[in-house]
Amino acid sequence: MESTEAREQIDKAALQILASSVGTILGEHSKIHQFVKLAAERPTTINIDRARRTFDALPVYQRKRVAETAEGVAIKQKNSMTMSSILGRLGGTKAAAAAIAAKAPVAVEPKRKTVKEVVWK
Repeated sequence: MESTEAREQIDKAALQILASSVGTILGEHSKIHQFVKLAAERPTTINIDRARRTFDALPVYQRKRVAETAEGVAIKQKNSMTMSSILGRLGGTKAAAAAIAAKAPVAVEPKRKTVKEVVWK
């Protein structure tokens, strides 16, 4: 079972992703963005309720666009966290991983045979 503190961190991260997505779709100066951002920064019952009510008042198509954007951001963030944890276990950094990737062998195309080679086989 998750601790209350861990759950609050997850909720805060989710609200921050939602706030950035609302800002991307509706603009940084929209009231909805401001309310969701405030709820992410100070998650009190009043702030969260106000953010929920204003977000729910949006038309369905805008909520869907925000949801798609938020999902994309969440997936990118999850992948980044996964890569960081893998590098942490390996004892490397992102710079070290980039250097290793740069030195990795590049796939070489197989040599094309000439007509003579094909005919004589």
